[in-house]
Amino acid sequence: MTTSGLEILGTALATAVMELSGSRHLIVFEVTAGGVTVFDVHRDGTGTPRGLVEPLAPRDGDVVAAARLAADLPRPLPGDTTMILQCASPADPRVAQATEVLRAARPGARVFTEPGTRAGDALRRAISDEPLTQPYDLVVLRRHPQEGTLHFAGHPLFGREARSGDHVELTVRCEPSDDRGTVFAVTAWEDHRRPRLVSAHAAKLAPGPYTLLAELERPGKVRFHGLPDAAERCEVPWEELVAAVPSRLDRFADPAHLICAVQLSGPYERVLSRVQWVAGFLGMLADGPEDWLRVSLITYGSHAVHRGDPEQPARTECARVSPEEAQEALHRLEERRLPGMREAMARGYPYAARIEDMLVEAGRLVKAAGRAPAALLTVGDRPPHPPRTDLSEIIPCGDKHDWESLLAALERDHAMTFAAVCDLPAERAHRAWSRLGGGAPAELATADAEEVCARLGLAVPAVQPVPFPFIAV
Repeated sequence: MTTSGLEILGTALATAVMELSGSRHLIVFEVTAGGVTVFDVHRDGTGTPRGLVEPLAPRDGDVVAAARLAADLPRPLPGDTTMILQCASPADPRVAQATEVLRAARPGARVFTEPGTRAGDALRRAISDEPLTQPYDLVVLRRHPQEGTLHFAGHPLFGREARSGDHVELTVRCEPSDDRGTVFAVTAWEDHRRPRLVSAHAAKLAPGPYTLLAELERPGKVRFHGLPDAAERCEVPWEELVAAVPSRLDRFADPAHLICAVQLSGPYERVLSRVQWVAGFLGMLADGPEDWLRVSLITYGSHAVHRGDPEQPARTECARVSPEEAQEALHRLEERRLPGMREAMARGYPYAARIEDMLVEAGRLVKAAGRAPAALLTVGDRPPHPPRTDLSEIIPCGDKHDWESLLAALERDHAMTFAAVCDLPAERAHRAWSRLGGGAPAELATADAEEVCARLGLAVPAVQPVPFPFIAV
């Protein structure tokens, strides 16, 4: 089989690239009818072949004049340089003459005269196909499990001899970042020296784990697949990124426990307003750092008093989940269950709701959570059922639960804080709502989420932006 001129040129370029080391350069002259292009290639500190491209095309289009300009360019010393000269149009007299000008000026150059062959394309292929000369790592952070201090580390991606197309799967965990996003920085190691930065790309990501496929496209370029948005080249100076890493990352050993109790009895539109208000409130709390807060969600309705009345017991919808997961539970409630409960919510006993049963369920949740600080947010409008018949003429609780005793026990035994959002103005609400609210309840139509948060004693901690990922374990 006859070897083509393109293959011979490609082999020569691949060999020359492979031999690059230290201060050695590869100079390639590409001569075409349009002018002369000079490629100057050397290895940087990461072992990656890097090149300067210098097109020379005089205004009059004289390729011979361009060749004379190229011949006069200062270049590294001959002993530190490999030179290759490619003539793409040997049948063109002016191109041939320009080639001879360069041949005379660079007598050590290896000359190729394959028609139509572009040295630039062949050089790029040679660089892309070259194996790595130094291993590549992803810059990650590690957190000391007790002290919370952060330290830089390298997660291996590709070893020496890795080639274009090689890939590796890894799972990273991203913390909240600033406007620059999470930075995926690749470094190269030469023996036991300090790592050198190969590339840095950033993507704006939500906190959480991501399973990625790192692909070596060519030496000096790693692409990360699996990100929701493409990572863009990060132009922030490396020293600035390093300085942005906090010295420690706080975790919450005993996250606060918020119980949200929502009354599901009454007109459908009003119930929907309660559910949506709580969902919005949780959205504000979700802006805090991960694991600072756990949320439980209780729904409750009315006792079945008359034949045919629906039972609407206190029910735990989710227990000790993240604010985002509690929001999802509310969305499922709104979209899937509430439409089918419209008639039952309207038909139930209209003068009270099972607040006392909700307090029993809240006590069970708080006890199961241990010593974590706890808070109860109640949203509704009806009074509780009393434990026995009283002057209110409200039907008593069938289980004789005493809402006042239950509330006092939560305050005494668990130091629970309280806030309430009532459909009615405070002056028209049953006195139980002032107890449930730790003072006058907020009115649903005008309730301010931040004020309710303050009443509960929940101060949303500031998010610590972290610019680099962690390796998920």
